[in-house]
Amino acid sequence: GGFPQDGWAAPADAIRSLVLPVVTIALVMSASLIRYVRSATLDVLGSDYLRTARALGESFGTAMWRHGLRNASVPVISILGIELASTLLGAVVVESVYALPGLGSLLATGITQHDYPVIQGVLFVSTLAVLLIGFLADLVQRIVDPRLRSRLSGGAR
Repeated sequence: GGFPQDGWAAPADAIRSLVLPVVTIALVMSASLIRYVRSATLDVLGSDYLRTARALGESFGTAMWRHGLRNASVPVISILGIELASTLLGAVVVESVYALPGLGSLLATGITQHDYPVIQGVLFVSTLAVLLIGFLADLVQRIVDPRLRSRLSGGAR
């Protein structure tokens, strides 16, 4: 448990100490994300535009790649942004369980020592990160979905 005292001077030890925390966070995040991907894919499979593409002679794989993937990815991008933000905040628990140094342990130390500037700084950085992740998720959605791009460039068409 814990991060090596010499930090990244021994990269193999540092990576070895991060394997279990990364697996823990990835398992928690992927469990809910897989449910949303499945739901979005099932919605796309029952859509009229995919059925029309298949009727026009495209194979299932081609129709799904050209038409279904973009439409299924829009809600998944939203959920991924929310999951990344909550994972960032949930990493506080993982840091304390695996005795890793980070924002979570800094916040816990600041709270126990009544160090209000440290608490405010950690909360500010966390809030900024959550807002930035949400903004980036919105930008990626606008890139992926042409309907959102037309609204961005001005007016509904």
